Amino acid sequence: MNLNDFENYIEKKILARGYDYYENNYVTSVEETEENVFEAEVEGTELYTVEVELDDQANIIDTECDCPYDMGEYCKHQVAAFLAVREIKNNLSKGNNQISQNSGDSESILKIPKKRKAPNIEKILSDRTKDELVEFLLDIASEYEEIKRRIELNFDDGNDEAELSKAIALIRTYISNNSDRHGYVAYGDTGEAVRGADLVLEKAHSALEQNKPVHALQLSLCVIQEMMDLLQDADDSGGVISEVIVESLAFIDEMSRDEELKPIHKETMFNKLIEEASHRQYVDWTDWRIDLLESCSELADTSDLRGKLENYLILMLKNEGGDSWGVNYLSERVNLIRYHLVEKHDGQKKAQEFIENNLQYSNFREMAIKGAMNKKDYDYVIKLTLDGEDKDKSLRGLVNQWKKYRYEAFKLSGKIDEQRGMATDFILDGNFDYYEELKNTYATNEWPSVYPKIIILLENQKKTHQDVYTRILIEEGEKQKLLKYLQGSPVSVETYYRHLIPEFREEVYLLFLQHIEQSAARASNRKDYQRVCAIIRNLKKAGGKERASEIIQKLFNKYANRPAFRDELSKV
Repeated sequence: MNLNDFENYIEKKILARGYDYYENNYVTSVEETEENVFEAEVEGTELYTVEVELDDQANIIDTECDCPYDMGEYCKHQVAAFLAVREIKNNLSKGNNQISQNSGDSESILKIPKKRKAPNIEKILSDRTKDELVEFLLDIASEYEEIKRRIELNFDDGNDEAELSKAIALIRTYISNNSDRHGYVAYGDTGEAVRGADLVLEKAHSALEQNKPVHALQLSLCVIQEMMDLLQDADDSGGVISEVIVESLAFIDEMSRDEELKPIHKETMFNKLIEEASHRQYVDWTDWRIDLLESCSELADTSDLRGKLENYLILMLKNEGGDSWGVNYLSERVNLIRYHLVEKHDGQKKAQEFIENNLQYSNFREMAIKGAMNKKDYDYVIKLTLDGEDKDKSLRGLVNQWKKYRYEAFKLSGKIDEQRGMATDFILDGNFDYYEELKNTYATNEWPSVYPKIIILLENQKKTHQDVYTRILIEEGEKQKLLKYLQGSPVSVETYYRHLIPEFREEVYLLFLQHIEQSAARASNRKDYQRVCAIIRNLKKAGGKERASEIIQKLFNKYANRPAFRDELSKV
């Protein structure tokens, strides 16, 4: 995906929302932390950081955002950052340098030029009288229901309860305008359908700025409720609706952590969140329900509120009987909330007791392991990990996690034989990271008698873990074995030929020719033909220009009935 055409690879509604953020100056700054690596700050529910790494051709080779959105590969903050970086690079290429240096800092801070939005429209409106503007607004409000609802929400000086009703009406108007006759919102219309919810969430932020946290919470909850209803009648495979819910939950969590909240506000917000989490609407949305309860725990700073929450959580666990994965997941997250309450109000001793009483959950076992590590109680770490490996033997990821902790305990406690044994197991299981560590446990003169045994063990496995096997061969200079491996897998010659030149030049050329002929025989379209030509170019890089010319001519003659193939060959 290239910076200059990334729009072709991103879902159009996410793209539209990103453009909206960019055009409205939500990208506050971009910093080039090193060559072709950019860090942008984008305003959203909070200030988010987007990282973008480019290659010399402006291809986006890596990017991430620290926002909570996880419903798709890219979020709107990344889209806004891509646009900002592209504008800066285009300005620089035209000689319009937007870089300013910090005093004493060699890193470049690139400021995003602020956009003046439609100054001609501003002038046109400012030249009109109040009566003319009112008449005009009445005309378009009568024609467009969403405009009418927006005016009511933003300019009607009613009470908070009335504003809530107007907020719901605005959200539903946008949904209705983007639904089919059956009330269903199609995939391509979800972005516009949630526009009303976005506007209400902005209103919630304004309410908080006006020191009305309870009203801000109510507006946020009405957004969540309306969006959860919408999920039942929409195609949200692009994650647009879910993203609005996640943003609302993040805003609620941010409010609940505000240390300046008044006690009366905390209690009111606490009760509203408990009530919200109790709705049957959340039965199939465990994570969102737990998010609300976690916000409750931040507000429960009196014994009464804490007791109410504790009783609610215990009752919740009792009502969710059974031993399914979903029930266990819910139980673990609920007990994590209870643990943080204990840690916050009862001290470390009680918190440690709570951990020990909940070791059946992986998060608590990990906390116990880390605590034992800090105390250098390595024997207890080993016991905890062995118990975990036995309990979670059907869950490969968790077993591997416990093994890594056990390995670290062996290493730190000086149990060298056990460390070596586990390192070898990791290597045989395809993890090269432990190879160097294993090597460092032996004296230089001992190692030559050790690594050949690992190679044999890998060769004798049904699954050799190609990457580990070949990396060890390269690390130890076992070129003959590497050549033998490639002879059984000519397709790998492109990856490893550099390690065999010049000692096995002719053998490498033969492998290339074999690989090219096999690939050409399977080629059936222009993309395949281009791939064959790429292999030929690698043969040239390996020093085989004459062999490359010979194979080109051979293919040119052999596939005379494929003009597209001959056309690609002529470019090599």
